[in-house]
Amino acid sequence: MFGALTLAGLTASLAHAQGATRADAAPTIEVVSSTLLDGVGVPLSEVPSNAQTLRAGDIQAQSPTNMADLLNQNIGSVSVSNGAGNPYQNDVNYRGFQATSLLGAPVGLSVYLDGVRMNEPFGSVVNWDLMPMNAVSSVQVLPGSNPMFGLNTLGGALVVNTKNGKDNAGTSLGVQAGSFGRKAFKLETGWVDAERNTDHFLAGNWDQQDGFREHSGSEVRQFFGKARWRGEGNKLEASMALADTALSGTQSLPLDMMGNPRSAYTWPDKIANKMGFLNLKGSRQLGENDRISGQIYYRKASAHNVNSNAELDDGCFDETTVSGLAMSGSTPKCASKAPNGTATNSVTSASALALGYGRWTSAINTSVVQSSTRQNTVGSAVQWSSFGALLGRSNAFTLGGSFSQSDIRYGQDTYLARLIDYQTVVTPNLNYGVTANGAPSASNPLNFTQLTNKLRGVNLDSTTRDWSLFFTDTLELSDKLKVSAAGSFNVSTVNQTGLSNQYLNDDGGNSWTNSTGLTYYNPSYVGAYKSNGLTAPIAAPTLDATHKYGPESSSLNGAHRYQRFNPALGFNYQLDARTGLFGGYSEAMRAPTSVELSCANPQSPCALPTGFNGDPDLLAVVARTVEFGGRGRWGEKSSWSAAVYDARLSNDIQFIAAPNSTTFGYFANVGQTERRGLELGVQTEVDRLFLSANLGHVQARYKSSFTTSGGQNVVSGNTIPGIPSTSFKLRAAYPFSPEWLLGANLMAVSGQYAHGNESNSDPTGKVAGYSVFNMDLHYQANKELKFTAHVNNLMNRSYSTYGLSGVTSIYTLAQQPFLTPAAPRALWLGLTYSFGGKATKS
Repeated sequence: MFGALTLAGLTASLAHAQGATRADAAPTIEVVSSTLLDGVGVPLSEVPSNAQTLRAGDIQAQSPTNMADLLNQNIGSVSVSNGAGNPYQNDVNYRGFQATSLLGAPVGLSVYLDGVRMNEPFGSVVNWDLMPMNAVSSVQVLPGSNPMFGLNTLGGALVVNTKNGKDNAGTSLGVQAGSFGRKAFKLETGWVDAERNTDHFLAGNWDQQDGFREHSGSEVRQFFGKARWRGEGNKLEASMALADTALSGTQSLPLDMMGNPRSAYTWPDKIANKMGFLNLKGSRQLGENDRISGQIYYRKASAHNVNSNAELDDGCFDETTVSGLAMSGSTPKCASKAPNGTATNSVTSASALALGYGRWTSAINTSVVQSSTRQNTVGSAVQWSSFGALLGRSNAFTLGGSFSQSDIRYGQDTYLARLIDYQTVVTPNLNYGVTANGAPSASNPLNFTQLTNKLRGVNLDSTTRDWSLFFTDTLELSDKLKVSAAGSFNVSTVNQTGLSNQYLNDDGGNSWTNSTGLTYYNPSYVGAYKSNGLTAPIAAPTLDATHKYGPESSSLNGAHRYQRFNPALGFNYQLDARTGLFGGYSEAMRAPTSVELSCANPQSPCALPTGFNGDPDLLAVVARTVEFGGRGRWGEKSSWSAAVYDARLSNDIQFIAAPNSTTFGYFANVGQTERRGLELGVQTEVDRLFLSANLGHVQARYKSSFTTSGGQNVVSGNTIPGIPSTSFKLRAAYPFSPEWLLGANLMAVSGQYAHGNESNSDPTGKVAGYSVFNMDLHYQANKELKFTAHVNNLMNRSYSTYGLSGVTSIYTLAQQPFLTPAAPRALWLGLTYSFGGKATKS
């Protein structure tokens, strides 16, 4: 009996929303969210899309590091890519749409935790490190351009619900340790106060690991708490979440460095995230068939970044073209400005000199960027639901509205630095000398003064407001046919003020020329000698049309408004008691974010997340999705699902990589894009063996022509980079005895085009496909004590999930692909001690 219970509780890893039956449990009706508020859910048989669900047992069995890993191991049509080299910073690709923790990727998925939007207002990114996994009771992946889930729901919505004290009574303490210096501790406890009709739940996590690559460690601290009160026809729920994390990553590696995948390209690259939210939800029954529900929440988040950046000019800014002066006792620094990319440390390389990469110092010029983002969000929603009959048929109708406001403050400073043994070290404030009469320093002593080493600075304040009026209705037209209609009218505004200032050129020099040919001079440096010794001070320039005293300032001021009505129609038809068909059409909108609006000038690319260049307008993205499929069961323990879909986007926003760059680029509307594909899923139980398989295939293509800043001519039909076309997931679990359970996951993913290869013209600009095999072993020593072992990448495969096309290495000057190596074999051992109450089935 224990084996069956363990199988049911721990290994239902790909439980689709129809819910698989078990030998020891009656079939259940899986309810899928139709709005963000409690009280309105519909059985899967009435959902016109191929929804998928994961439960707490899946998390307990597979012990993923974060939500992205859980989705990757289990959900059909999901793959991940990782450009940061940190396990908590994966990009999740679902049906060709992304939810990512890194600025620069177009976000097409919305993510909610208990109805609180987890897409950050600044860039719509999703920080997976802020979600406490041991507090999660269910995860619903709802595909399509569902207008009920607001902005970014172009390809789907991820709805995460948390545990409560009634269904998760008792206490559990767990520890885990193993590869890459990982140490983790988990606590969760729940209890019921029957006299006061309340229940309570608390969860905490601490996870620290060094990472398998150099300088890629993580420390994650999370806390979650919930209290609920239930009266007759009334319900009130209050919850809070706190997270404090520090993550480090080491970027992609050029192909000639992949022989040592643990190495860092440059460092440091760090982000420290903090988040807290308070969430209050309630509902009241109004008669037999009516209910009103509401929610109000406050969410505060901050992020502090330190980024190394070795992609400035190469240190060969030719001052002879500005002042006509040569360095004392030497030739001019460079004959001409070199191409983008930084030179090798070797100053004696003939090939480097021939390219204009000659150095006048012994270290590579680069920069360190420090940025800070603070976001405060207040959100609320209210809805009325009626479940009375319409025309003598069952009907469920909901009408509601929502509002949220986010205040964002962003600041950033870029400092001149030198690359020393792969580490970017900030150069001290620059020493400049001044003589009393302006004569050469050979006959006059210099009075040195320290002037700033700051290259650039950005300050941005932004306020975003989102309004929505929505409705949804599901009507039974016959015993077999149900139809649904939904719609939302969305208004989104972005108002921002700020400046982007440049103070020095990328070598720390006092003059530079912008993209229009206008030369700027920092007046603080005019008349001064560089500490390395010029023969005369730099003369004050003539103020004409091509010369101007700096700093160069670009306004980030702007006001933008986007509005649209987004409809959805669908149907479900039951062929018989076990088999049904579904289909639907839906539309959704994504408004450009403050990040995108502030980095949309192709003549002045940004180094995300480190710079902005202006506030040109962008058009809102509109998605239109058509989906058809079916689902069903056979026998008592088997189920299947299948779907085909076509999602077409208008005014799609993509991050276009600048030529020869790993991070520089800009956001642009690229016209039409399309994601079309199919999904097949099946799960069964043979004797005691549980099996679940999912196959997903997607064609993600540009449908409009455009030219990138690097001169690539993208035409209709080119594949969108970073999206594998095919993924296959297999989960198996078998209880050998009442005490022992063995589980395994197989993930196979096809190749993809590397970022920067939008035209698909670079034959080397690809990331190869891969397959990974994970295993988990569980031993229940007694009622309280359980031992676990998890092995990831059991076969120790070498593979990558993220790539860049044709970038010049700063160390060898060779243009080549860049890849982010994935983790090798890893083993983690765990011990869990549980005691106290027993969970009550809801």
